[in-house]
Amino acid sequence: MLRSLSLLLLSSALAATCMAEISNTIVASGLLDPMEITIAPDGDLFVIEREGRVLRVHPATGAMFVIGQLPVTALNEKNRSSKWAREDGMLGITVDPQFAKNQRLYIYYSAADIMANRLSRFTLKDGMLDMASEKKMLEVPTDRRDRVCHHGGSLSFGTDGLLYMSCGDNTNPFESGGVAPIDDRDGHDHANAMRSAGNTNDLRGKILRIKPTEDGYTIPAGNLFPPGTAKTRPEIFAMGCRNPFRMSLDPKTHTVYWGEVGPDAGKPSEKGPAGHDEVNQAKSAGNYGWPFVIANNKGYPIIDFNTGKSTSVTDPAAPKNPSKMNTGLTDLPPARSALIWYPYDNSQEYPLMGSGSRNAMAGPVFYYDAKRKYNILAQEDDHSLITYDWMRNKAWKVKLNDKEEFVKMEVFMEGFQHPMDMEMAADGSIYLLEYGSDWYFNKNGRIRHLRPGNGNAAPTIAIKETAAGQYEAAASDPESDALTIQWYLTANQKDVSLGEGKTIDLKGKTGEEIRAVATDAKGNRCIERISFQTQVVAPLTMVLEGKPQQAGFGEKINFAITGADDPKSIVVRARYIPPTGHDAGGASFNEDITKLVTARQCLACHQVDASSVGPRYLDVAMRYRDDTSAAEKLRAKLKAGGSGNWGAIPMPAQVAVSDEESAKIVSAILGLAEGMAEARGTDKGTLTLPPAPAKSESGGAWEIIAEAPLRTSAKTRIGAK
Repeated sequence: MLRSLSLLLLSSALAATCMAEISNTIVASGLLDPMEITIAPDGDLFVIEREGRVLRVHPATGAMFVIGQLPVTALNEKNRSSKWAREDGMLGITVDPQFAKNQRLYIYYSAADIMANRLSRFTLKDGMLDMASEKKMLEVPTDRRDRVCHHGGSLSFGTDGLLYMSCGDNTNPFESGGVAPIDDRDGHDHANAMRSAGNTNDLRGKILRIKPTEDGYTIPAGNLFPPGTAKTRPEIFAMGCRNPFRMSLDPKTHTVYWGEVGPDAGKPSEKGPAGHDEVNQAKSAGNYGWPFVIANNKGYPIIDFNTGKSTSVTDPAAPKNPSKMNTGLTDLPPARSALIWYPYDNSQEYPLMGSGSRNAMAGPVFYYDAKRKYNILAQEDDHSLITYDWMRNKAWKVKLNDKEEFVKMEVFMEGFQHPMDMEMAADGSIYLLEYGSDWYFNKNGRIRHLRPGNGNAAPTIAIKETAAGQYEAAASDPESDALTIQWYLTANQKDVSLGEGKTIDLKGKTGEEIRAVATDAKGNRCIERISFQTQVVAPLTMVLEGKPQQAGFGEKINFAITGADDPKSIVVRARYIPPTGHDAGGASFNEDITKLVTARQCLACHQVDASSVGPRYLDVAMRYRDDTSAAEKLRAKLKAGGSGNWGAIPMPAQVAVSDEESAKIVSAILGLAEGMAEARGTDKGTLTLPPAPAKSESGGAWEIIAEAPLRTSAKTRIGAK
């Protein structure tokens, strides 16, 4: 569990990198792959986690309650390497406009009983999600095989009572070389977005707009295709979307904004332009072009994947869908340009976007209101879109004019930990949902409450158990203000106030966790918690000298690690992540090698980058990376077996593995060390970053991780030059 002091240091670091002073409090931590957040009229927060949990959070005290668990299809801890349902699970959540009266939530999730993503309405009963109340409103048939992904599923109500839902194109992007996935060959439908995003008769790759009713929904006027139009779906508001992961509505104009996660091509080629992420704006219904155009309507040629030859480039003014898998119209509406677009490299049009891996998000829209308690931006920023990037961990404010056109852009904040969602509260503050440090299986997601700064730093607090059931708080304030410490116990879906003071005695009370909230005279607060449900694993802390934002191949990075029982047990590694970011989940084998080592039972004793009976393959690769005879040694070891190099447990001779297979496996193991650097056995040292891989491109990132036995690893990412 992250301790309060560490969280406050992170908060201070974040505040220091803001373009304007922002006060921020971490109101919830320890979330498991949190996906989307929504705010109830009473100020409480509802959050969904990828693998099915629904949480309610009370920001003032940090209380968190699990109010429901939906059965979902999702990549899970028991089968981390599965290529099935890679981005399925809980996808979107929003409260009903009349929530205070009807206690209704809308949730979009990957159904476990059918091959579809489902929009359902639920009602809370006694504060819990009443599963019997589920009203199934809309189902989007999906494919979950062969690394099919892009399941963006944001939900948002407009002030006009219309419900908007984003849907990804449900397409495998890895088989198309980073350009348009328009593979029309038989058996390759999973890699063909012409069947989904470019199809007027399919709900995938779209922004949908409906009017919920008691029994279902109706179609509002103004959608892209009027009801009854042949080969179309009337729910479609915007089509031609790749993966509209996060979406937001302008509260005054109802204009829709969304971040569009773009394709991976680093450079333009005869097969199409370089990949770009987009921030899109829909004042009215329209077509945004994917998979036929990208960015400011840069066109893709239609490619015959049998021959590799291409035909004419798509005309954005008159795009066509020629796919045999297209069940909709051939002639599509004119394509619209993105509002903002940027590649891996530095953007000529929007240089403040920077460079490197990218994952665009968008919203909310800020309007200045002097009557409101908070204004997160200044009066001159009235009518500005806040947009942010999940990979670049940064947010920008985009000034718009009266015609909702781009005027200018400035950096708003940076230093996030994978910003997943931003929602503006009624009082003008913002709740920021952070996904966590990893690609999947996070246990360190959190919620920040962002408010305008007032020159007053937040207090710090740490709590500990001094005797059975007795707890003590150590709190301080940077301005030496008097502090109030309030204690709470979470028990049976209730937040029980225990009283004030530096110490507390539970006196036989039981619950799920205890919390202490320190508040200064100006209202700034800090929350610390101890869970009674899971064993707390102390974390490592890592500091990089000079706090570098970027580093290049071959450069040196000095580090300092605290928290390990024995400095000799520490391992610090740097791993280069290419600009695509698709391997950000860790070192891995390709599909063919994975099939081979699975068939030969290698994974019964070894894992690529996880502890098992035998050594991690990544450890083997790093040990032998500079040994020119390593391949021969390891092939011989594989054939003959042996023990002693990695402990007492012997490895039996692998008689079922042929010489050809042995060569492939050993080559794949040694290949894991490419783009890696390592330092062992010290809490203060230097990492010398590896030379550039043969096919490296500009951008990307360095993942730097420190590990030690019985400690939660410390991990950070910085940009790669």
